[in-house]
Amino acid sequence: MVWAVVLAMASMVAMEFWAAWVHRVVYHGALWSIHRSHHRARRKGYFESNDLFVLLHAVAAMALLVAGPLLGSTALTGVGAGVTAYGVLYFLVHDGYIHGRLPLQGLDRFAFARRIKIAHEYHHTGDIHAHFGLFFWNRQPSTPSRGRGQAYS
Repeated sequence: MVWAVVLAMASMVAMEFWAAWVHRVVYHGALWSIHRSHHRARRKGYFESNDLFVLLHAVAAMALLVAGPLLGSTALTGVGAGVTAYGVLYFLVHDGYIHGRLPLQGLDRFAFARRIKIAHEYHHTGDIHAHFGLFFWNRQPSTPSRGRGQAYS
C-alpha cells in the first residue's frame, strides 16, 4: 500500500512535466489545429475541441486503473491513481478556476492560486518565454517580450 501511495505521488509530479512537454511540443505543434480552440477569446458553447485531450489522458489513466488490479500490479494502480489525481487537480485549477468553467473564483484569495492564474494568462499572450506547465511554473512573469513568439489567436 505504501508503495502505491509513493508511486501515485511521484506520478502526480511527473504528470506536470509530461503536461508541460506535451503542451509545448505537441499541442502547440502538430495538434495546434485542435488546441487553438483553447486560445480563442471566446468559447462557442461549453466545450471546445481542446477538451479531446482530456479524454485521451482520461482513457490512459482508466486503463492503468483497470489493468493494475486485473494484473495484480500495485505499480500500475499507483501510477493510474497519480495520473487521475493530477487530472482532477488540473481540471479544477485550469478549467474550473483559471478559465471560469466552474464557480471557483474564491481561490483568488490564495496567493499561490493567483500566481498560477497570472502565469497561465501570460501563456495565452503567445510569448515564447511563457510557461507551458501549470503548477511548477507559477512564478509571475516578467515584462512580456511582444512580437517574439507565435501568435496564438
